[in-house]
Amino acid sequence: MKTDQWQADAIQQVTNLLSKNEDVCGLVLIGSYTRDDLAPDAWSDVDLTLVVRDEALGRFWPATDWLGDMGELFCTSQSSTEDYHVTRAYFVDGRRIDFVIMAEGSLAGIGEWQDNPLRYVNQCLFSRTPVLDQALRSEFPPPALKPVAPEDFERMANDFWFKGMLAVSKVAREELLVGLHLSLDMIRDCLVLGMMLRDRETGTDHHRDGTQGNPFVGALEETRQPYTALGILDSIEQSAIAFDGLAADWNLNWQEARGPLLSWIEHARRSLGGISG
Repeated sequence: MKTDQWQADAIQQVTNLLSKNEDVCGLVLIGSYTRDDLAPDAWSDVDLTLVVRDEALGRFWPATDWLGDMGELFCTSQSSTEDYHVTRAYFVDGRRIDFVIMAEGSLAGIGEWQDNPLRYVNQCLFSRTPVLDQALRSEFPPPALKPVAPEDFERMANDFWFKGMLAVSKVAREELLVGLHLSLDMIRDCLVLGMMLRDRETGTDHHRDGTQGNPFVGALEETRQPYTALGILDSIEQSAIAFDGLAADWNLNWQEARGPLLSWIEHARRSLGGISG
């Protein structure tokens, strides 16, 4: 098991704690520590799949008090699918442990799950249920990257342009609080489109480092402007240019669309007494 010291200690601690809990059917280590082609470091988290008795699920999800035995909890992030739940936990000392939590009974249909955390390389830390044992012996097809539907991309683009027009109107009225909020959200949209492009290029949405994503960040350097009325307008303009470029990479039939927004920006600059670009 390749781990930094804190991860080795955490895995042992969690195993000792949960193996004594009769509501827990099994614990499986997943993620980078089970793979030979990855080199975990001090910043790596620990990924665990936790299988619990059906009737005990509520004591582990969405409850988080049980995590207190592992250290002082700082903050958590939780999400769910139709098949399992996820709790990501940061402790005050910076350790992060992610739990995929599922009920024992749900494992009977694991072969039909769209996203199956046990299909990856894993290591069983303990099991006391044949249902989990069977699932770990099974071979599952690799997950396919879910394609982005054309209508979803079109909706994303439409929302981006609407956001830009509204942001300009807010800034022209010197409502900088809302205008800045919207302009930062436009930068976020560009980042999301960059992530979509990276996922499509690599065939996966799991990325260990930023090697293939950092160039997208560099391309957004010009969106970093002063938080003044004219600065926010400049940021909106640069975001529009960046989005058009990314959209053209996403869809070869994309037609440059930023013209009306740039005209609206010029109108706002004149109304504010700024220098037109």
